[in-house]
Amino acid sequence: MKNQIKKINLSHIKSIQDYDNKYKSDHWQRGYEKKKERLKFNNIENFRNNSLSDGLDTRPGSIESQKKLYNQLKDEIGIKYLRKNLSNSNIGNLKNVLRIENKLIDPNLLFHIKQLYEIQKQVKKKNLKPKIICEIGAGFGSLSHLLIKNFKNTKYIIYDLPEANFLSSYYLLKKNTKKKFLFYCDIKNKKLSVNDIKNYDIIIIPPWVNLKDIKVDIFINLRSFMEMDKIVIKKYFTLIQKTIKNSGIFININRYEKRTVGYPIRIAEYPYDNKWKVIKSEPTWNSPHSHTLIVERKIKKSDIKTELKKIKKLTIKENFKINKHFLKNILPRSIFLFLQRVKHSFNK
Repeated sequence: MKNQIKKINLSHIKSIQDYDNKYKSDHWQRGYEKKKERLKFNNIENFRNNSLSDGLDTRPGSIESQKKLYNQLKDEIGIKYLRKNLSNSNIGNLKNVLRIENKLIDPNLLFHIKQLYEIQKQVKKKNLKPKIICEIGAGFGSLSHLLIKNFKNTKYIIYDLPEANFLSSYYLLKKNTKKKFLFYCDIKNKKLSVNDIKNYDIIIIPPWVNLKDIKVDIFINLRSFMEMDKIVIKKYFTLIQKTIKNSGIFININRYEKRTVGYPIRIAEYPYDNKWKVIKSEPTWNSPHSHTLIVERKIKKSDIKTELKKIKKLTIKENFKINKHFLKNILPRSIFLFLQRVKHSFNK
């Protein structure tokens, strides 16, 4: 373990030195500029309560809201499945977290258990036996751990920026003491080889490492494409569409629209090619501003472009809801009602 801890530090230092700045959006730079002095190993033990995981985490909220979310998910997926995937260890020392029978009711984890449930359902439905899963933007590793735990013989690759990799390396190492880890300091010539995949279970690397001759069964991005520049999203889609196996699946959960990079990033405008078959498309559980789009790699019978047009219409509706709420709070009631009547007359 001590040697692995040393490698986490070495990898973080090396990746900061090698940083390819085109992967940093304005959103990312704003988030980590203030934290860079705190990204040291003596702070990592408390990373979920000292702001290091801000932007990669969901804050617990009130105890009552945590209970409500727990009961809602229990009704949807069953108590047995839920409890099997809850944690009894508070790595990162999250504060104000609810415990039920020594299990942590962490809203961030509850969201990821729901996504795990959906992923397992699709994998079973498609009769997939994934050998390699690649998660782009894994945060501190919450969903990663659930997938590693439930797909026991699967190799797991995390592609993320150095600051997030620092946290996920620590979190996953604490959770998976018997797994073999490959960190950035172990990589030669910025290339991940087939032999690396054979020899290691969990691989945590920055996005400028090349996946040489590797085919991936499942790609995942949860809530981070929406915070990237368009040129970086395009690079990731090129990687996915070049590297995914035929009949592999791609899970994409992101906001209908987000503007924190300086211009709007919309899931309906992501650069999908014409080789995807939609297998699930709907607003995201407990995250109504986001959309869940799960697609299968298919050379024929693609329907992705049609689905993206439908999502574009949902984006317009979602933006109207947000703007309506905003206007209702800032405009006098008489003016707001007048604008509503004008809109209604145009829609007749």
